[in-house]
Parts: sequence; structure tokens; C-alpha cells
Amino acid sequence: MISKIKKLLGLEKLHPDVQFFLDSENLNIAQPASFIVMIVEFGLFLNTIIYVIRSGRPPSANNLFYRTLYGLMVIASAQLFIYSTYHKRRGIHFKRFALDSSIIIFFLSVIAFGLCISIKDYIHGEQILVFITIELFVACLFMVKPYLAIILITIPFTIFYFMMASANGISNATRINYPVIMFFFILVNIAHYQQFLRIANHNVVNHALAEQLRNASRYDFLTKLKNRTALNMDFEDSDNPNLNSHFIVMLTDIDDFKVYNDTKGHNFGDELLKRLASIMQNNFGKTHCYRYGGDEYLIVLPEIREDLFLEKIRIAKECTKNEFHFSGGYTHGYVSSAKDLHHLINIADKNLYDAKGSGKNQVIGKF
Repeated sequence: MISKIKKLLGLEKLHPDVQFFLDSENLNIAQPASFIVMIVEFGLFLNTIIYVIRSGRPPSANNLFYRTLYGLMVIASAQLFIYSTYHKRRGIHFKRFALDSSIIIFFLSVIAFGLCISIKDYIHGEQILVFITIELFVACLFMVKPYLAIILITIPFTIFYFMMASANGISNATRINYPVIMFFFILVNIAHYQQFLRIANHNVVNHALAEQLRNASRYDFLTKLKNRTALNMDFEDSDNPNLNSHFIVMLTDIDDFKVYNDTKGHNFGDELLKRLASIMQNNFGKTHCYRYGGDEYLIVLPEIREDLFLEKIRIAKECTKNEFHFSGGYTHGYVSSAKDLHHLINIADKNLYDAKGSGKNQVIGKF
């Protein structure tokens, strides 16, 4: 029961991806919402100045009252607009605390604006539509957690209720309708938040499934190394920063692998494949290692000195000498396209073939 209440009020800790989705939506809403408010309030602010200029008289207390309120609203909306625009255009990761603080400053300013305008209207016998509209704005616009929305709705409603009571008194109809409206806004917020939370959870699940499918298509199930699909994706994109650089390309495979499979079984062979994959990625880095097919592994390594590269091979051979042996062929060249890479792979493959023909358990190549 308690957990259901916490979930209903938004008190439970959300999955980081769900929270990020909600915060991102708030950032997306903040930019147009704050811009509209800023433009409208700036226009009203200018109008109070133009009115004084045209009248030729000093500004009245009423004029200064409204001018101050409009000016404060311009500042409050401008800070949110600048924050949201900066992060959206620059693509900079936002800090949740800073985003929430900017939105709350905007909210508090809007609520204070509504209270001041509406109590003045109420004293003069007019409707309190500004306050009601602003509270609906608070309840529905942003993805505000219900517990916070309850605070932002009930406190202003309570303050405004006592302000009305102190000013002109409150009719019996208002005593009934006022709390009904307040609770209605709270329910609207809860329904709005829960609906959007379901959408966020659904999107996160879909994203996780898509990521799993993407990884399944890019990574070899047995060795967890990248496969040929990943190789093509890594080097066929012309915007890939890996291109237009020098690389060392090496093909390796396990010597007499078929013999191991035939004499000791495929499970033993699988363990050899995983063992060599582990050794290769430990020495050359997982991002540079691919399972090319069968027992063949491809290394595409950004250029290092040949002696350092050969030292990595020596260490790898030292790790396998009591278990099995492997052969390899390598080359070196400039890669500006997938075509260049496959040309180097063909050279490495030929060197691997020569290594096999020269007695195995060796790596042949040159820079």
C-alpha cells in the first residue's frame, strides 16, 4: 500500500533512463513555453511605458504595480528560455538540479504573478481567472512530480483563499467550488504525470530492446568480440573519425583448430576460441578486435611502433604456449575508406597463409 502511494505521488526512485527522459521532455517544453511567456509579458511591460508616454503624466501607482510584475515575469521566463536554448542548441548534457531550479524559479514567479494580479482583480469585483489559469498551467504543462505539484497548488490556493477572505469575504458557492477546483488540478497533475511516466517506461524498454538487438547484430555470441557487421559499420561511415589514419591490420587463427575439435570435442574448441579472444582483447583492446569468421580473428589497431606491436604479439604467444599455438599475418597502411581496409585485410590474409605454410606458430608481416 505504501509503495503504491509513493509511486502515485512520484516519491519512488525512477530508473535513471526514465528520469532522463522526463527531464529531457521538461527541457523541450521549457524553451517554447518560456519564450511565449517572455514575449507576452515583455509586450505588456512595454505597453505600460507607452501608456505613460502618451498620457504625458507621471506613472501612477497602478501602472508601476503592473510594470513591476510584468518586468519580473520577463526576467523569470528569460532565465529559463536562455538555459533551455543554450543546452538544446549546444547539445550539452544538462544537470538535473540546475534544470529543476530554473523551472521552479519560473513556477514561483508565475504563481506570485497570478496571486498579485488576481487578488487585485478580486478586490475590484472581477473574476480570478488569471490565478486559476496559472494554477492549471502549473498542474499540466511540465512533468512535475505529484508531491511537488501538490505543494505548488495547495499553498498558493490556501494563501489566495485567505487573501480573498480578508479582502471582500467569500461566498458560500466559492467555499464549495474553490477546494473542488484545487483537488481537480491535483488529480489532473497526477493523471498527466502517470500517463507520461508510462510513456517514458515504454520508451526506455523499447530502447533497451533495440540496444540488445543492436549488440546481438554487432557482437559475436561466443567470444563477445565485434563481428563483421560491426567492422562494416565501423569503417563504412565516411564521417567515422577512425578513417584517414594509419592502421596495423592483423589476421590470426588457431593452429590445427580442426584437430582440437575432432579429438577433444566442440566444447573444448569453443573454450579455445574464447581463450584466444580474451588474450587478444587484453593485449590489443576490445574495440580493435573482431571475430572475422570461424577461428579467425582480425585486429585493426591504430598505428603504433612496430617493436611495440611485436611485443604485444610476444606476450600473447607467451599466454598460449602451454595450451595451443596460433599463427598470424599483419600489414600496415593508410585507411581512408572501407575499400582501403579490405585491401590491407587481403594482404594480412596472404601473410597468414604464408605463416601457415612456413610451419605455423608464427606471425609474418612488415610495415
